[in-house]
Amino acid sequence: MKKRPLEGVKILDLSQVLSAPFCGMILADLGAEVIKVERPGDGDISRAYGPYMNDISLYFCQYNRGKRGLAVDMRTEAGKGVIMDLVAQVDVVMENFKYGTLEKLGIGYDEMLKVNPTLIYGSISGFGTHGPLSHLPCMDIIAAARSGLVSQSGIDVPIKPGFSLCDTWAGLHLLRGLSMALLHKQRTNRGVRVDIAMLDCAFYMCEAPVLEHSLTGKFADRTGNHDPLFAPCGEFAARDGNVVIAVTKEEEWIALCEVLELSSLAEEPRFCNNESRINNRELLITELECVTSSMGRYEIEKKLCEVGVPAAAVQTVAEFINNPQTQELDVITKINQPGVGDYTAVNTPIRFSKTPVDPNAEAPSFPGAHSREILSNLGYSQEKIEELIESGAIYQSA
Repeated sequence: MKKRPLEGVKILDLSQVLSAPFCGMILADLGAEVIKVERPGDGDISRAYGPYMNDISLYFCQYNRGKRGLAVDMRTEAGKGVIMDLVAQVDVVMENFKYGTLEKLGIGYDEMLKVNPTLIYGSISGFGTHGPLSHLPCMDIIAAARSGLVSQSGIDVPIKPGFSLCDTWAGLHLLRGLSMALLHKQRTNRGVRVDIAMLDCAFYMCEAPVLEHSLTGKFADRTGNHDPLFAPCGEFAARDGNVVIAVTKEEEWIALCEVLELSSLAEEPRFCNNESRINNRELLITELECVTSSMGRYEIEKKLCEVGVPAAAVQTVAEFINNPQTQELDVITKINQPGVGDYTAVNTPIRFSKTPVDPNAEAPSFPGAHSREILSNLGYSQEKIEELIESGAIYQSA
């Protein structure tokens, strides 16, 4: 059987909820050995997030699939000792605590380097390692609000993205950073610290208004579901829902008018070029929707795509899952989780030509699901393991 790209790479995942666990999920899909550390008892906060099946959080299972579970009380000296013993043997440590949390426990980056000088350390914080906000906790919506990202969304009032965009975006940037750090270590045998701030990641998505402001001194008004740089380029009403039409070239504009039997529209001064169409955007939307609202969304999609105009019916997630293209790309996978059975999960969208990517692995069913196994592999005797469990520093279900 072919090896996955990251087989042999050992990762200690001290993170929780979504941002860094999302990164760890992909690393595990790619073959890395990921040890998921949780606090004894309730474990990762996200175990309380729905949806549930048989009292098991599928939210947690999705983002921690393929990981082995260890429950450690890092407030105890014995627990800290276990963490440092693991640090000495792994390639990567990743966490997403508020900046300085591990330092306060006495097991921060500098202490870890003493036991593993070539360690790669990946951290996601809300606001970075310094500055007046660095000590504050952060959530996805906080980063979106502070960065200006929310202010660019919506029409009459700012709105947040419909999902945890900043969390997953930060996780993807950590994945990129750790990948480069692993390459750097391979070439130099030297580790490196990778710091990701959620605020930076959110602002990184605001490049268009930043560029516009640098040229004009102004920030564009919110344009809702329409692109600020092109028209018509956005969402339009159809008879059975909505359809997105994305015109960015004059030949596409002419073709659109022909398909909708609005050829005279292309000749009007109000709509004769992209700049004119942007200046008359609301009137343009009204003119086009007089026709699109009487047509089916898939009918519009088909007719426009046939003449080279980018278009897509706005689909629900259920419609997407059942779409033939979705089936062809294998974007959905089934994972068998103890206590749950098979559940549907999203596949990792990375494909390699000569090596597999396999997300079909269970998450730790409870905090510390593999504690004994992990400590045994670390070289701990059974007596020592039982002593740690008895003291409460380690948790393992009976």
